Amino acid sequence: MKTQNDFTLRDLLYLDFDKAASIWSQLEEGLLERLSVTEDTGKDRAAGTKFGFPGIAEANLGVDYIQKRSTLQSKTLHHNVLNYVESRLDENGLVTDLSSVSADESSPETIRAALGDRPYVRAEGWSVIEDYRRILAISSKFNEIVGYIRKSAEMAIKESPEYQELQRMISEAKEAANRANDRNVKATQKDRIKAFEQKVNELTKPQVNTVEPWIIDMMKEWIDTFMPTRINFRIYPFPECPSFQVLCNLKRECFIDSDLEHLLYGYGNRPNVKLAVFGLITSMPDIGGPPFDPLREFTERSDLSPEESFESAFRGVFGGMDGLEGFARYSRYPNITVHPLAVYRSFSITTHR
Repeated sequence: MKTQNDFTLRDLLYLDFDKAASIWSQLEEGLLERLSVTEDTGKDRAAGTKFGFPGIAEANLGVDYIQKRSTLQSKTLHHNVLNYVESRLDENGLVTDLSSVSADESSPETIRAALGDRPYVRAEGWSVIEDYRRILAISSKFNEIVGYIRKSAEMAIKESPEYQELQRMISEAKEAANRANDRNVKATQKDRIKAFEQKVNELTKPQVNTVEPWIIDMMKEWIDTFMPTRINFRIYPFPECPSFQVLCNLKRECFIDSDLEHLLYGYGNRPNVKLAVFGLITSMPDIGGPPFDPLREFTERSDLSPEESFESAFRGVFGGMDGLEGFARYSRYPNITVHPLAVYRSFSITTHR
C-alpha cells in the first residue's frame, strides 16, 4: 500500500551559521567539534572535521584548510543546521509561526498578540530587499545615466515616422507662410507652425527627469552616516495589514550565494514570489514609545550636583543622536525587528511510496 508524505523543500538564500551553531550548542549542552589536520608530501594542508549534529556523518573535506569553513557552511551543513535548530526551538515552545494567524487579518494588535512572549518567529509573505550600498552606487551615477536615457530616447523619437511627418508639415507651413502676401493667411500659417512645434516638443519631452544634485548629496550623506553597509529585508505576512512588517538587517557574508548581484537578478528588489524568514525578535516597539527612559534619574530631580548636571547634558546629546539614528532604523509600531537566522523560499511537496 502506498503512503503519502508531505514535506517542505527550501531554497535557502541566507543563513547566519554562527548564530545557528551557537543556539544548537546551547540546546545540546555543547557543540562537539574535533579538528585533525594532516599533511601530505607536496600538498597543502587539508582538514577533516566532525560536528556533533545527530545524523550528520563526518565530513572529510578534501580542500585547503582555509576553505574548510566556507565549504562547510555553504555546501554541506547549512540545511541540516537550520532544520535541527528550528525543530528544537519549536519543541521547546519558543517559536511563533505567523501562518497560524488568518492570512486576511487586518489588525496589527491581533497579530502582535499572537506573538505572545515567544522570542522566535517564522513569517512568510511578500518582501522587499533594500541594499543601501547598491542604492549609494546608483545614486552617484543617477543623473548621468538619466542623461544617457533621455538622449537615447530623443534620438529614437527623431527617427520615428510621426516625428518625420511633423517636421515635414512644419517645413511646408513655413514655406506657405513665406509665400503668402495676405497678412491673415500668413498669421494662420504661423499658428499652424506653433501647433506643430508644440506637438514636436511634447513628443520629445523626456519621460525620465534628473534629480537636483543637492538631493543626491543629502541622500549619500545620510546613507554614509547611518547605513553604509545595510541590507534591509522586509516581510509583509498579511496583505490586509501592510503596516505590520517583519524588519531584518541581513549580513552580506551570510548569503548562501556570495554573489548578491546574482540573487537580486533572480528575485529582484521586490520579489514576486513569497519568501520566508526565521529569526529572533529583537524589537517590538510599543505604540506609546520606549518603555524606559535612561535619563529619568536626572529629569525627576532638581538638586543635581555639577557632575550630575554635566553628565545629564552630555548624555542628552547622545539621546538626541539616538533619536536621529532612530529615523534610519525604521523600528516603529507596529513593526517588529528580527535578527534573521535564515531567509528562504519554501515549497510543499507530497510524495507517494
